[in-house]
This record gives sequence, C-alpha cells and structure tokens, in this order.
Amino acid sequence: MKKLQKNIYYHTTDNGINLGCVIGDDGAVSIDLPLTPQETLAWRTEIATLSDKPLRAVIFTSADRVNSDALGALAAHPGPLSIPSIIHDAGFAQLYAELEASQPKFPEPPTPAQLRERAVLPDITFTDSTTLVVGSTNPLFLDIKHVGGYSPSSAIVVVRDTGIVFAGDLITNREPPSLTQSNLEHLEQWSAALSEFKRSLKAAKIVPGRGPVADTQAISETLAWLKATRNAVNKLIRSRKTRADVLALVPELLALYDIKPGKSRRGGPDTSLIQQRVLLSLESLFDQLSQAANQPVAS
Repeated sequence: MKKLQKNIYYHTTDNGINLGCVIGDDGAVSIDLPLTPQETLAWRTEIATLSDKPLRAVIFTSADRVNSDALGALAAHPGPLSIPSIIHDAGFAQLYAELEASQPKFPEPPTPAQLRERAVLPDITFTDSTTLVVGSTNPLFLDIKHVGGYSPSSAIVVVRDTGIVFAGDLITNREPPSLTQSNLEHLEQWSAALSEFKRSLKAAKIVPGRGPVADTQAISETLAWLKATRNAVNKLIRSRKTRADVLALVPELLALYDIKPGKSRRGGPDTSLIQQRVLLSLESLFDQLSQAANQPVAS
C-alpha cells in the first residue's frame, strides 16, 4: 500500500487494478476491492495495519469491480450481511440481472429476498452523487459522482479539498483501457466525461484504474486513445475490411502508450495481456460500428 497523503492510500492488486483506502478516526473506507476472496482478505489485513477501527464501507466505481465472493469474504456471518457497500443504481441493476439469469430454471422462480440470499451484492445505491464522511475530528469528505462512460455504472471518488481523484476504469496510465464493456453511447459519454475532467481538474492527483498515479496528462492520453481506436476501426469498415483485420491495428495503437508487442517494460504490466485486451476492444468496437453503419459483420 502506498501513501498519497495523510490517511489516504492506494494499492495495486495482483491483476493490476488500483484500489483506494481512506482512514478516519472512526474507521476505514475501501474504494473497490480485489477480485478474489483470498486477496480481499489480505487487503483487509493490510488496512488493519493502518487502523484498528472497523472497515466502515466499500465504494465500488463500477459493477465490473464487484465480485460477490470477494465481498462476501468480508461478511461477519454467511449470507447477504456484509460490510455496507455503495454502487450506482445501474451497477446494482446489472449485478442483480446477472444473478437472476444465473439461477436454474424452476417453475417457481425465487423471490427477490430469496435471490439476495444466494449472493452478496452491494446494498446502498445512489443516482447522481452522494458523499461519505470519514472521521469526525478531522473529517474527509468522499464525493462519489456518477459519470457513466466505461460502463453505465461508472463513478469517480473525489477526496474533497485534496486534489485526489480515484477514477476507476475511466482513466488508465501507461496502458490502454478496455472498451469491451462500452457500447457506442457509453463511449460518447466517456469522451464527454474526460473532456469535462480536463476543464475542471486543474491540479489533480489521479489514481487510475490501471497504471501508476498520474496527473491530468493521463486524461488527455485516455481521451486520445478513445478517439484513435474509433477512427482506426471506422477506417477499416469504410475500406470494406473484415473483423479479422483489426489485429493489424494493435501495434500502432499500442505505440500510443509506447508499448511494443512482445516486449514488456521493466516493472510494467504483462504486454501479452495488454495486447489481448486491445484486440478484444477492437473486435467489440468493430462489431458495433459495423452494425451502426448497417453493414454485415464479416468474420
């Protein structure tokens, strides 16, 4: 765990996602959780080295950051009772729909109460924004704002009056974001949100979804990535290329982050995983843009 300033920390999990932790005299708040129960319990133990107060809440920056088993690992008792956790309305709706779809088909489907007993889901939702206060003597105000974009439930957490922003997967640093969760409408919202950040976040210290802590330059880089991928795929479609041809775009788009296929930077993430993420993103974007252009999707 690395300190951002007094009582505010971040941590990078084994699979490269960034989490946050804010400590107050009345307890701690985690911003997102690791995606496995084992690493979540290790994260809770690490927080305990900073404070002997309880873990008061978990804030999720999107539904993709929620793993029911990981959240359940923090529960004092089996079942739905767990640490209070916060997510945007759309995130809860997505997780509940996924839980409902995963159930065996019976003549009498489970009631909502019975369904909730089968998985631990976030239990506090918000629509536009909400604020969580950590501490009483020297309180820190965590402003949670829905922005959409990466996914319908994407939110950021701004630690008021500190310049620190936990951006979730809306912003990455030194590696590209994933586009597989975003439809074309989300991508428009994403670009609009980043453009607004560029105007409003003058001297921010940004904890991105992936990569080291950044300044506002990471906003520009993420915005440029979104524009470049869309332009490159649109050019393929106009040239009547097939879905398989997106593979040829990977090297030039990785070059925007100074990443060379097959060559990992020292201390950097696994290049092969990044390549796979980029390819999946391009394929998803190709399918959507082809459909929007009323052209059949070739494979």
